[in-house]
Amino acid sequence: MAQDLQPKDLQPRDFQPRDGQRAGTEAFEGLLERIERPAALADGLGEILAANGAFCRRSGLDLEALCQRGLQGLCATDVTPLLQGAVASLSSELAGSPVADGAIPLSLSRLPASGGTEAVWCLLELLDQRVTLADLDELVTARYADGAVLLHLQVLQLDLVRGRLGIAACEALIEEIAHRLEAALPAGGFFSRQGGDRLLALLPGALGIDAVRDMAGALLSSLEAPTTVLEHVIEPSLNVGISRAPDDGNEFAVLLEAATRALEETHRQPFPSCCIASPVERSVQLQELLARPLALAIEQEQLELAYQPIIELESGRVIAAEVLCRWDDPVLGRQSPADFIDVAEATAQISSLGRWVMERAFETLHRWDGAGLQLAKICVNVSPLQVQDPTWSSDLLMALERHQLTPGRIVLELTEGSILEMSNHVANQLRDLRRQGFELAMDDFGTGYSGLQRLTELPFSEVKIDRSLISAIDYDQLQQAMLSAVIRLSDATGIMVVVEGVERSRQRQMLLTLGCRHGQGYQLSAPLSDLELEALLQSQIAAEA
Repeated sequence: MAQDLQPKDLQPRDFQPRDGQRAGTEAFEGLLERIERPAALADGLGEILAANGAFCRRSGLDLEALCQRGLQGLCATDVTPLLQGAVASLSSELAGSPVADGAIPLSLSRLPASGGTEAVWCLLELLDQRVTLADLDELVTARYADGAVLLHLQVLQLDLVRGRLGIAACEALIEEIAHRLEAALPAGGFFSRQGGDRLLALLPGALGIDAVRDMAGALLSSLEAPTTVLEHVIEPSLNVGISRAPDDGNEFAVLLEAATRALEETHRQPFPSCCIASPVERSVQLQELLARPLALAIEQEQLELAYQPIIELESGRVIAAEVLCRWDDPVLGRQSPADFIDVAEATAQISSLGRWVMERAFETLHRWDGAGLQLAKICVNVSPLQVQDPTWSSDLLMALERHQLTPGRIVLELTEGSILEMSNHVANQLRDLRRQGFELAMDDFGTGYSGLQRLTELPFSEVKIDRSLISAIDYDQLQQAMLSAVIRLSDATGIMVVVEGVERSRQRQMLLTLGCRHGQGYQLSAPLSDLELEALLQSQIAAEA
């Protein structure tokens, strides 16, 4: 990544003033291109001599047009004090920009020449919407007193783009998304790259939830349009978490925390790619509302299990099923799995909930075995908090023994996000379970920034590709290339690949073409009750007879 230059690097000590300045323009342009920010250079008379590509793109003016307008023509503020040496710097706005219409802040600094010459130079920097996190604190307080909306955006494919096309492709994709984001922002909006695969955007105005949801949907549509990076067509896929001022707080750090929590929720089924933060008080309210009823529901077995079939794509056979937990309280009604699982984790009920799920799932699998049904494996979602419970492993083994099952028929699924934050103790516990014969799956693969590295650090037997990485698999060449790379890696390491979110027949056909053998999603089968899955397995046996 290029390094910012200091003012001393631009002091024109090697150039002649006035008439000789044009001869040095190419050298100045080379220096300016090393500055990441949009930057231009003017002489002591206010004549523009050079500008980097970022300045031209952001201002909407080429170098010839910049030179014709001059320094005063670019600035809404009188620049005479700067040129006369009365001040060392000025702040203005870019005047008459075709793309910004005067909304981009402009910083001007006077750079006196060394060596005692009379020549002076002016460095112009467009501060525009790309601001630092520290700047955003001031913006929330000073400019958005009437309310603001913070968007925390995550580009989902960067890990695989980097593995397939390299870091340059990652940066090119982020830059393209940043340009689109900038173009889509309303007047007074600002954005910043937080690092890695994350972007932040701050919009003025106190918007209601419905208006925010509509705005975010339109924004994601514009950001996710196909683009070409290094001759590969990519359809970007993004998730966004949203917080609002003053509902979620008035300080930027508080808004960022709320938006980040909302972004994390988008990785949990059945949430879509956009999630709006709930007030912090809601989590407390949920605990107060659900903690006791949840404990009773577990104790009195008022919960239900659903099973999402995992299908062999070529034959259509059910080869496994993912276990899902459902809760329809007689008083409170149907509860979101994300809500009651959060409450279970916050109130130390996750272990008892996990034990109940495994007990019922193992019991059902044993019943199917007795009926001669053919289901090789079941997949159970596991929280790292369960694994930390010192009795969890022994309870798991005893439940298997009670229902006459072997560890090889149980797949323990952990989301990529939880794996990235996993402690060494939990990782060692999982390695021990793998040695005992349990299968281990990385769920939602592709939603984190270090998934490929983590995939090689734990003994996974299965990887489940997140739906965001196959959303356009039937026509997106880069998604096809990335999935092919994962399939080659899995073939070389013996790891089974299951693709989630198969919703179109053309997706299924392309997955088969690429060599993917297993998938799940609504095009293949919706989640089923135990009786519905039992009937499906029976019909499968009858068809094969």
